[in-house]
Amino acid sequence: MRIIVVGLSHKTAPVETRDKVALSGQTLTDVLHELKGSPLLHECVILSTCNRTEVYATTKDPDTAHTVLIDFFCRFDPQEAETIRQSLFFLRDRSAIQHIFEVACGLDSMVVGEPQVTGQVKEAHAIALASGTTGVLLNRLFQTATEVSKRARTETEIGAGAVSISFAAVELAKTIFGKLEGRTACLIGAGEMSELTAKHLFSAGVTSFFVVSRTLERATRLAAEIGGHAYSFSEGIDSLHRADIVISSTSAPHYIITRDIVATAMRRRKNAPVFFIDIAVPRDIDPAVGELYNVFLYNIDDLQSVVANNLAKREQEAERVCQIIAEELSPFLAWQNTLDVVPVIVSLREKFQRIGEIELSRLLPKLHSISEADAATLLRSFMNKLLHEPITKLKAAAEADDGLTYVEALRYLFSLQEPECEPPSSSVPEAAPSPSTRQIG
Repeated sequence: MRIIVVGLSHKTAPVETRDKVALSGQTLTDVLHELKGSPLLHECVILSTCNRTEVYATTKDPDTAHTVLIDFFCRFDPQEAETIRQSLFFLRDRSAIQHIFEVACGLDSMVVGEPQVTGQVKEAHAIALASGTTGVLLNRLFQTATEVSKRARTETEIGAGAVSISFAAVELAKTIFGKLEGRTACLIGAGEMSELTAKHLFSAGVTSFFVVSRTLERATRLAAEIGGHAYSFSEGIDSLHRADIVISSTSAPHYIITRDIVATAMRRRKNAPVFFIDIAVPRDIDPAVGELYNVFLYNIDDLQSVVANNLAKREQEAERVCQIIAEELSPFLAWQNTLDVVPVIVSLREKFQRIGEIELSRLLPKLHSISEADAATLLRSFMNKLLHEPITKLKAAAEADDGLTYVEALRYLFSLQEPECEPPSSSVPEAAPSPSTRQIG
């Protein structure tokens, strides 16, 4: 049985194409059952996020299965079939296994080392498991991918450091205040960047927010989302002394926070430290603000420098993750090869046993001093000794990646029948509930 993967990702397709083949909820489960119904595909798992849709499958005929899965993807939008076709990639065997390990570790993500994808890989496996479309091979593959990811994140710093502007701002705030619980944040501007930063601040423990905008309606909407209060611009400036953290991201063409405004606020807060983050371009905050005592001012260039350094560190750590993947790949391949060897060993024993029993039945009537049971025991002992050396060497060949060659040779030499595909194994952990919404990744 061979492992294959057919799909597309942010590396091969634009978001418009990825959107056409995205799957979630009941649709994902229905598609899994459809694919499992194909006589070519014995097991299947679908990993579908905003950055990728990939079908992992086991098959005895990789080339034909590849064609079937291409047709499957093209059916999503017949008018764009050729665009989808050109965006698809196909991997098999070792390359397919290595790919899912890299995906789970975040090496194949838009941002190297991003942590969400590990959970998405686990969830994709759980959904397929609950749908009954996995078996021994893909269960082991996805469980191993999760274990490889865990090693990568505990033994390296592949996921360390802020790699987004909004998250970098919060990390800088932590260097000044330590824990952010109990702090108050002021958001000047109600755009997307302010919203992202607010969410990171909330995750870090900030629970008191007020949003300042020249458009009170937008400020009210964002304040409702984060559980804060909305102020007009003049009200916000008058309340600036309450804020420990100030995030400013507006489209104003000039400075809206001056040295005098902040100096007044600092007197009212008795010079308690305050952290200003100016994400706007052009800048919202006069650089002279940073000259005031206990005022810490960072702008977009400072944050981008932090992000660039962290990304460079992650790229370095990626090399160590590749080593971990290589270490885990070899034992998985050795285990997979034994799956081909075991049925042949069973068939070989059964054939020798049948031949021996036939010969024994012909010989027994001529033997008067030996019982049938003793003769059968003698026959089994003879057969085991006869098969011991070739079976031992066959197992060793499997671990050295040569097992398939010997398996086919034995089937040919002894006319052994290829075993039927076994049903999916049930001796695996229970799956998590299927999601009803599409995941981000």
